[in-house]
Amino acid sequence: MNWNEVIGSSALVPLFSSGVALAMPTATAAVGECLSERAGNLNLGVEGMMLTGAFSSFIGTYYTHSIAVGVLAGIGAGLALGALMAILGIWLKTDQVINGIALVLFAQGLTAFVYGKLFSTIGTTPTFSPPPNLHVPLLDGIPGLGPVLFRQNSLFYIALAAMLAVIVVIYRTRFGLTVRAVGEEPAAADAAAIPVDRVRWIALLIGGAMAGLGGAVLVIGQLGIVETNVTEGAGWIAVALVIFGRWNPLFVICGAFLFGTTDALQLRIQAASGGVTSGFPYEFFQALPYLVTLAVMIAVAVRA
Repeated sequence: MNWNEVIGSSALVPLFSSGVALAMPTATAAVGECLSERAGNLNLGVEGMMLTGAFSSFIGTYYTHSIAVGVLAGIGAGLALGALMAILGIWLKTDQVINGIALVLFAQGLTAFVYGKLFSTIGTTPTFSPPPNLHVPLLDGIPGLGPVLFRQNSLFYIALAAMLAVIVVIYRTRFGLTVRAVGEEPAAADAAAIPVDRVRWIALLIGGAMAGLGGAVLVIGQLGIVETNVTEGAGWIAVALVIFGRWNPLFVICGAFLFGTTDALQLRIQAASGGVTSGFPYEFFQALPYLVTLAVMIAVAVRA
C-alpha cells in the first residue's frame, strides 16, 4: 500500500475536505442534542430521529425533485419524533432511556417497512445526484483552508448555519439561559416561575429537528441514495459526542470532525489497500472511526 496516497502532502487537503463533509450529519444532530440535554432531557432516540429524517428527506427529494422539499421533510420527520419523545418523557413521565430505545426500534421498523413497500418492486435502488459543491468567492482560494471549508455543497452550509444558530441560542439569548437553568436546577427554575416542561418540550423539538436535518444532510448532501438503516449508528455517535464534548457544542463539533476525518481516513486506507480484495479484513477499517470515538470517550472519562 502506498501511504503517500493516504496521508501524503498532496492527499491531506482532500482528506480533510472529505472529513469535514462526513462529520456534518453527526455534528448537526449532536449540537441539537446538546441543547436538548442542557434542558434536562436524556434523548437516546437521536438515531431514530436521524434515520427517519434521512428516509423522509430522500422520499421528499426523489418524488418532488426538489432538494428544499426533501430538507423540509427531513426536518419535519425529526420534529415529529421529537414531539413523540416529549409526549412520552415529559407529558406522560415515562422512563427516558426506554423511550429512546423504543423510538429507535420504531424508526428502524417503520423505515424498513416503508422502504419495502415503495422500492422493493422496482428491482433497483433509487438514486439521485447530490447537489454540486459551491465555490465561495474569495474564501475558496485561501491556501489549505479554502478547499476544505469553502468548496462544499449547499446542505453543508445550511447545517453549519443551523449549528451556529443553536450555539447562539444557548449562550447569547434569554431562552438559552432559561434552558441552562432548567437543566441545572429545575426546582429553582420552577420556583422562579419558569415553565420547566414547556422549555424541555421546545428543546426536544429543536433537537429532533436538528437530528432530522442531519439525516437530510447525509442522504441528500452526500449519498443520493437510501437503504434500510442508512444512518448506521450515526445517531448513537452523536449522543456519545455530546458526552465527550461535556455538553459544550464547540467541543462536540471538534469531536464530530475527528470522527469524520477518521472515517475519511479509513475509506482512503481501504481504497489504497485494495478494498474488499485486500488481505487485511476491511471490516476493521470500517470499525476504525468507532474505535477512535470509544478511545476518546475512555480517555475523557479517565481524566474527569
